[in-house]
Amino acid sequence: SSFLGIVFNYSIIRNFFSDKKQKSAFNMICTFRASNNLFILIIVMLAIYVPASITGYSYYPPLLESIIIAFGTNLMIYNEIQSIYTAVNRLFAITFPLKYNIIFGIKVTLVLHILYYLDRIRNVAMEHVERYQNSNYLLFSTEHLAYGGLMVAPDGMFIVALALLVFPFLINAVTFVRFYYLKKRTSRESEHWKKAKENMVLFDQTVLQDSLFSITVIFTMKLNTIMNHRFWTFFCQTYVWQIIHVLDGFIMLVFNDKISLFKKPAFTKVSPALTGKQVPERNTSTVVVARPIA
Repeated sequence: SSFLGIVFNYSIIRNFFSDKKQKSAFNMICTFRASNNLFILIIVMLAIYVPASITGYSYYPPLLESIIIAFGTNLMIYNEIQSIYTAVNRLFAITFPLKYNIIFGIKVTLVLHILYYLDRIRNVAMEHVERYQNSNYLLFSTEHLAYGGLMVAPDGMFIVALALLVFPFLINAVTFVRFYYLKKRTSRESEHWKKAKENMVLFDQTVLQDSLFSITVIFTMKLNTIMNHRFWTFFCQTYVWQIIHVLDGFIMLVFNDKISLFKKPAFTKVSPALTGKQVPERNTSTVVVARPIA
């Protein structure tokens, strides 16, 4: 499944940089998110977890392995903090669609994400100063097939994780109510309605992505302690962590407007010479056929 996730997330990044029409603030958010997913799937899962699971020991120095795993967990938190930003982003886009680029333009989005990346790097660096001093590293356990072995999350950490779930949910609820209000009060032909309708599709994507973090919280912080068995800890703490980043990439790809499979057919004119068919003289020199736009 990691390989599928790599394909999904790489496609998002490639589309953003190869297609000028993809250069929007929301697509930039997805690109950062896909980059985080790729780091976890390639560097953490394939480069560290898989070799250690096969051979029974790690090839990496403890400090390096700990930094990589810690950065991976920080990127997972990064994605959830980003979900809060995206929820506010969608609320503003639906409420004030014509003024969206003033507050949530692509430059502002880029600066905010760079600042948060720097904050995550600071967090990992400060954590590992203490880990280095105490020789207490965050390592992959070949016994439990998960980092840190069987993890028991403190109640405070679980409460913070719940807060990260509830906050975007409340914002999304307000967004849905706002869209319902617009649907009742706004003319279907107005520019405001058209923009809001487009943003509602992206809102659906946001809600689906937000739900992934709840799966991680439930399995890695509560269900993992049901039994002390290496298969169960692998499933709850490693497989679930991996699969949510695969699904995250898949959701972004499904909603990406460049995927022709999800576009409506458009009508375009094609020359008779290209179709190989004769057109009667009483008709025009072109024939209209339907095909999906690539």
